[in-house]
Amino acid sequence: MTKAAGVFWLYALLALLGAGVTALALVAGATNVRLGVPSAGALIAACQTFALPELTLTSALALALGSGAFAVLLLAGRSVVRQLSASRRFVASLAVVGPAPFGPPHTFLFADDAPNAFCAGLLRPRIFVSTGTLAALGEGQLHAVLAHEQHHARARDPLRLLLARAAGDALFFLPGMRALAERYAALAEVAADGAAVEASGGDRRSLAAALLAFDSAAIPAVVGIAPERVDTLLGDRPAWQFPLALIGAALVTLTAVGVVALRVAEASAHNALNLPLFLAGACMFAMAVVPLLVGAAALVGSGRLARLAGRR
Repeated sequence: MTKAAGVFWLYALLALLGAGVTALALVAGATNVRLGVPSAGALIAACQTFALPELTLTSALALALGSGAFAVLLLAGRSVVRQLSASRRFVASLAVVGPAPFGPPHTFLFADDAPNAFCAGLLRPRIFVSTGTLAALGEGQLHAVLAHEQHHARARDPLRLLLARAAGDALFFLPGMRALAERYAALAEVAADGAAVEASGGDRRSLAAALLAFDSAAIPAVVGIAPERVDTLLGDRPAWQFPLALIGAALVTLTAVGVVALRVAEASAHNALNLPLFLAGACMFAMAVVPLLVGAAALVGSGRLARLAGRR
C-alpha cells in the first residue's frame, strides 16, 4: 500500500467517524425538539414575557447539535455540487478532437497549443491530452505522462479527491480535515509519479522533463510540482511528517461531540424544546430589542453629524 493510499483510508476512517457522530447529533437534536404548533395561550405568554420558553441546557445543546448536523449535510451537498459543476464545465470547455491514437483506453485528444494532460471522471475516469503535448514532448516523456495519468485513472483519484474535499468542507468541526485532504492530493501525485517512473524502467529524467514543460497553473485540477514530487524524482524520500497531533485532536473532538450527543439523546422527553414556541419568543425578543438598537445608532449618528457640522 502506498503512502497516498494509507492517508486516504485514514482520512476515510475519520470521515466515517465524523458522519457517524453527525448522524448521532442529528438523532439527538430531533428527539429533543418538538415541532408541534403551540397553543394560542402559550404563544401569547411568550409574546408578553419576551422570554425564550423552555430553553434549558439540554434543549440548547439539542438545538446546537441538530443545527450542526444539518449544516454538515448542507456543506457536504454544496461541496459535491460545486466540484461536479466545476469539473463538468472545465471538460465541456475543451475542444475534444476525439479518441487519441496512442496511450491506454479512454484517452482523448483535445485542441490546445499548451502542453496539458489530466485525468477526469468519477466512475469511469478518462485521460485527456492536449495537441500541444504532442508537439512539446518526446516519445519517452509522453509515455511517462500517460503512465502518470493512467495511475490516477486506476486509483480513481478524481472520485477520491472529490470525496476527501467534500468531507473536509462538511466536517468543519474536525481540526485538520481540509489540510489532510490537500495532503492526500499531493501524495496522490507522488504515487502517480512513482508509477510513471516504474513504467519508464526507472528513468526519472523523462518525467522530470515533462513536468517542466507543463504549465500546471493553467489547470485547476492539477496539484502542480509540490516539494514531495521533486524529492521523489531526485531519489530522496519525501520529508513529510505524519500529522499525529491533528489526528489526535480530531479523535478527541469526535469523542467529545459523541458523548454530548449521547447524553442529550438520553434526556427526558419532557425537556424537549418546542421549536415554534422558541422561535416565537425569540422573534418577539428581537422585535423589542432591534428598535432600541436602531434608535441608539440613530442617536450616535446624529451626534456625529452635529459634531461635523460644528467643525465646519
